[in-house]
Amino acid sequence: MCLLIFSGLAVRTARAESPLSFVLENQTFIYNQERAKEVDLTLQAEGFTLIGDLAKPFFRYKVSEALRLETGVLVNIPFGDEDQVEEVEPVISLHYDFAEGWRFTAGTIDRNHALHDAFFNDTLRYLDPVEQGFQFKGDTEHWRQDTWWNWEERETATRREKFSVGNYTQLKAGGFMAEGQLYWVHLGGQKNSGPGVFNNLSYGGGGGYTFRPEKKGWLEEIGFTVHYLKNIDDPPGLPRVEDDGMAYRGFFTVWGAYVYYQHWRGGSLDFNSPRGDVTRPGEPLAKGDPIFRARIYDEVGAIKTWKLAEEVRVTLDVRGQFMLGRFQHILALNVTWRPEFPLFEEYFKTRTPPKPDTPEPPIGRPYGF
Repeated sequence: MCLLIFSGLAVRTARAESPLSFVLENQTFIYNQERAKEVDLTLQAEGFTLIGDLAKPFFRYKVSEALRLETGVLVNIPFGDEDQVEEVEPVISLHYDFAEGWRFTAGTIDRNHALHDAFFNDTLRYLDPVEQGFQFKGDTEHWRQDTWWNWEERETATRREKFSVGNYTQLKAGGFMAEGQLYWVHLGGQKNSGPGVFNNLSYGGGGGYTFRPEKKGWLEEIGFTVHYLKNIDDPPGLPRVEDDGMAYRGFFTVWGAYVYYQHWRGGSLDFNSPRGDVTRPGEPLAKGDPIFRARIYDEVGAIKTWKLAEEVRVTLDVRGQFMLGRFQHILALNVTWRPEFPLFEEYFKTRTPPKPDTPEPPIGRPYGF
């Protein structure tokens, strides 16, 4: 590709871009969560180690500037298992960018929700990486939004339907933010082949402040958040239980590393109840981290991402947890890469008029700034 230099700007020569491309998203990961025996018995949640690979090859077709289609598969490959491929799930999405910063998705939705870990455990990105349904998602200067419906199990004569609904709304200005969160998991149905309807509801709200120095240096930001969180578990055949708590977090980002301290003060072991119902004993509907069943616990952590190449990232996540006088740790390492390959460029070049030359940013500045 020829580059022309004019008035301090690099100008890309006109070229018709192919609307069809092949994309390969790949994540190789290790997630190790150690739990002390006393903590296991108290929370009914054991430690575990996950090592594997999530590969998502798919085709993308750009119908217009605002509309695109994606279709492919997601392959879950756990390392060390006799069966190298644990599951293969179809991925098909329609994305419509109906306004700047706003998108509607039908089909396979973006499951990277900003819900609190007490409502939506971060290990779900490995254990349940695909969600299918509908989603409205937005991120603007003063508003961040994620509303979705995830259809999990279709009802049959011997199985109840299962779905989840979530909402995350954050308003922000001048470093301050306020947000509300809701997550509802439903097991039931009109035929209702089981003993009844099972619902688990989590909701809460919070706020905080982040200070970002005008002069960029070793300290990029520092701030705090406070959240009130509540969980209600209502299975058939068992008494309804509910619990709530407060989560406090202080954090700072230094040299690209996010460092935080979190304190949780809850009520009892009923938060994210592990009961299940009479047909699924021990299989809770709640999807939050089981550690929030604890009455009190503290956590410190650090997260750092390195950019190895344009499409290659390495993220290290290290955490230490203190509960019942015990120290336990979590270690997560993710290596992600995402190349995209245009297809049939010569064919589409003859069918699509070339775009006009567009100036790039001055040399030395990041693209888009």
